[in-house]
Amino acid sequence: MSHLFATVLLLTLGAGSAGLLTASSQPLAQPFYPSPLQTSLLRHSTAEPTLTTYLAQLDVPANSAIDEAPRGAIAATICVNLPDWQRPSEHAQLKQLETMPRYGNDLDLQNDPLVDIAKDWWSHDVFSFTTYGLSARTDPLYLSGVWTALENTWDCYNGDQAEQINQGDLAEIWLLHHRLVNLAWQDNQYVATVEPGEAGLQLVQFPRQESSQGLPLSIITTTGQALAVMSGDW
Repeated sequence: MSHLFATVLLLTLGAGSAGLLTASSQPLAQPFYPSPLQTSLLRHSTAEPTLTTYLAQLDVPANSAIDEAPRGAIAATICVNLPDWQRPSEHAQLKQLETMPRYGNDLDLQNDPLVDIAKDWWSHDVFSFTTYGLSARTDPLYLSGVWTALENTWDCYNGDQAEQINQGDLAEIWLLHHRLVNLAWQDNQYVATVEPGEAGLQLVQFPRQESSQGLPLSIITTTGQALAVMSGDW
């Protein structure tokens, strides 16, 4: 009976320590031989703190795979974001250009090189820049149709951004009717993922990772379509 009582006591207390084994009513002079169940409980009680201590010593941050930033990701600044902007109609575009001495006379000449340039600017939705000059931005602004948002573009150059662009530290892209989703540096080129839409204008600036004369840039839509990029540099 005394042996049964000691066993029940051990099971009830969960074999918290080896000292409980000697707390039975057996005479002290008699050797104690734990049953297989008691031996298992003993091993569990002594192994658990050891395992807990080992795990606590592992210096592995929680959710490291989730919290880790995408490799090659570039922090871009969207200095102009007009989600409701739309390119002017062809009629409004032509009327605007006709009022400007720079374009008014030449656009009537179908063989003039300016006509082809105007068509290029009008047929592209993505433009890249690695240089900046106030007069040099005239063609990009007016021939692309971005002149309707001219006042908003000054926010992109109210600091030293123009200087950084000309020094090769900063690059700029214009997205017409597209929205930037992600920008990364992969395989020695910039890869921008954009979402197409019926409206929207974004001017995006980002730190350069290279010093090439031309900007190595690929634009891919969220549906996997590659978009042509027109350089607006001098």
